[in-house]
Amino acid sequence: MMQETMAIPADIGNAPSTKSAAAATREKPGSMVKILVLVGIAIVIFMAVSAFSVRKAIQGSSQLTAIEQLYFPVLQRLDANIVRVDKMQEAYIQVVVTGDPDMIDKAGDIAANTNQTFAEIAKLYTASRPVVTRLQADLHRYQDLATQVSHAFLAHSSADMQPMTAEMNASFRALRQDLTDFRQASYEEFTQTLAKTKHDANVNLGLGLALGVMNIAFMAVLVFFIRNNMKMMAIIAVQNATLENRVAERTAQLSQKTSDINAMLQNMKLGVSTVVPGNRIHPEYSNYLRTIFASDDLAGKDLSEALFSASSLGVDAKDQVTVALGAILGEDAMMFDFNSHLLAREMTINPDGRQKIVQMDWSPILGESGTVDKVLLITQDVTQLRELEASSASQRDELEIISKLIRTPVGKFNAFIESSLGYIAENRRLLTGASGNDPATIAALFRNMHTIKGNARTFEFTHITNTAHSAEQTYDMLRKDPSAAWDVHLLHSELDAVDAAVLRYGKVNDDTLGRKGRAADLLTNRGSFISAEQLASLRTMALSIERNAAPEKLAEFNRAIGRLGLVPLSRIVSGAADAVESLATEIGKPAPSIEVTDEDSCFNPQFAETLKSCLMHLLRNSLDHGIEAPADRVRAGKAERGTIRFTSQRNGDQLQLRIGDDGRGLALHRLFDKAVAEGVFAATQKPARGAVAELIFRSGLSTAAQVTQVSGRGVGMDAVRTFLAERGATIQIELERPADADLGFALFEFLLVIPSAALEHGIAQ
Repeated sequence: MMQETMAIPADIGNAPSTKSAAAATREKPGSMVKILVLVGIAIVIFMAVSAFSVRKAIQGSSQLTAIEQLYFPVLQRLDANIVRVDKMQEAYIQVVVTGDPDMIDKAGDIAANTNQTFAEIAKLYTASRPVVTRLQADLHRYQDLATQVSHAFLAHSSADMQPMTAEMNASFRALRQDLTDFRQASYEEFTQTLAKTKHDANVNLGLGLALGVMNIAFMAVLVFFIRNNMKMMAIIAVQNATLENRVAERTAQLSQKTSDINAMLQNMKLGVSTVVPGNRIHPEYSNYLRTIFASDDLAGKDLSEALFSASSLGVDAKDQVTVALGAILGEDAMMFDFNSHLLAREMTINPDGRQKIVQMDWSPILGESGTVDKVLLITQDVTQLRELEASSASQRDELEIISKLIRTPVGKFNAFIESSLGYIAENRRLLTGASGNDPATIAALFRNMHTIKGNARTFEFTHITNTAHSAEQTYDMLRKDPSAAWDVHLLHSELDAVDAAVLRYGKVNDDTLGRKGRAADLLTNRGSFISAEQLASLRTMALSIERNAAPEKLAEFNRAIGRLGLVPLSRIVSGAADAVESLATEIGKPAPSIEVTDEDSCFNPQFAETLKSCLMHLLRNSLDHGIEAPADRVRAGKAERGTIRFTSQRNGDQLQLRIGDDGRGLALHRLFDKAVAEGVFAATQKPARGAVAELIFRSGLSTAAQVTQVSGRGVGMDAVRTFLAERGATIQIELERPADADLGFALFEFLLVIPSAALEHGIAQ
């Protein structure tokens, strides 16, 4: 077979099929070597197991011989000596009882036989010589004491026999016990030796069985390998017989695959190329690479100059690509993992007068040694894809805006837009007139932007909330750091971003939803909305006045006419309370119930808008700070859901509006700690509770544990007092127990004093 394989022509021998056949031919002697090695290993194991079994069998035979030649004679002699010792004691007893002196000699003979037997045991069982010697000593001692006692009894000695007799008996017991213990120990050793012999016999039996099974398995494996080798030889023979045809088929297939790959490279809409050491472009690359980069000759060119020279990549980014490829090519594959983050993934180019966005994917091509021979670079023109993504993102944003606008009544939305644009105009006026970092200007900027953000959050206008929050962050930095740079350009650009976000919502509302010019609610000054109920009531009163013209009816009619266009308190509270449910969900509290006790209070639209903004601040403050978490309220014996109360009452030509909740109260101790930190109070001072409570209106002071988009900047209550003051109203805080010295949590109410101008038609000053 080897000669037939070598006779294949050289040109065919280079084909892949030829290599496979040759490799299969070379595997034949390799397989025989493996079989021989396995046979050798099996023989060695077989011989080792056999030798071990023989050795264990010899040991077992020796142990049985020892049992037969040692333990049986020793145990027999020990049993005989136990009997002799008992007879010797019996003989000495007869001397005392019968007075026969011959029994002393008989006892001596028994002792001599016993001693002789001990000597025989010591010869048979050499390991027991120390024990036998001790037994012999015990025997002699007992014999001597018993002989003395016997002679004393025969001579009728006047000596006290009791101690001698007790010593004799103790000596006998010791002899008898030692002899019994020795016999028991010998028997136990005999049983242990016998058990070990039995175990060894079982092991030998198991080894024999295992050896037999292993021999059978070895023979089966040997037969399997021989059969398999014969089958492989037959397969190789068939392969050699058909090798030439198969080589021709494989060559044709390889040619077809090469043509297919070339066709793909020439027609695919991807720029496929490989980068070789030296950061050069391999001569073989896809035709579309020329289209992307508008270049017909890229083969062998430097990658950075050919593809990146006219791109948006900076010098540093290009250097990173060059250094990364230098560290990857020719190195271990893990170097690609370490450096691939430095390879640019996207860039903008303008090779043919049209701007393109090109996406790049890099992959290592490994050689046989596991090193990176080349790096595959796939480039793709994703300009249209990015445009579609941008358009899709814009559409998603618009759909989100529409979903929020649909849930917002048109009147409330118009009021929000009008107030927001007013605050933006006011901030723009403040920025234009400011010459630097003025605390009063920054506080006003902050209040206005905080109000826009809070109102936007009420309706979940996310884009406006985010841009307002960004501008608020800048104002906060200026407020906290007087040395911060007054960047007018940045401040105007952030304000422009807020303005654009507000106008975007307005444009979607007007153009997309077609709600432009629709009637607003009662909180706008674009006109007065009269409900159907009001019109029906006016018609009824007009008919009544026309029929009887009673003075009281005329007065009632005049009052009804005067109330047209005014906004009732219940409507203002309802509008402000719209913010509560979404805010409650955000901070994990149930929405509180709202209770309004109203003496039919109404306000002109200008003051109503201001009051609504202020109530939004107060409601957020109450829900975030005053009303506890549900678990805390339950522990305090309260309902999980809190309550916010509004109570209005006339006091002369003014209206008093009280606002409170059933929360834990104002954290005076936290206000005091904040005031000490800012230098308002000394740590040793003990100010009145009212003075500490008044700090809630101080700009920048808050009891919140951390700054969030809900609270924590100390601007809400400051804004409330400022907005009310601009309309001629005041706000103060009234504690339930102002005289207490404790600076813990204090129950309180806000008291708003509203001038008569706000309760009448016209602009409240």
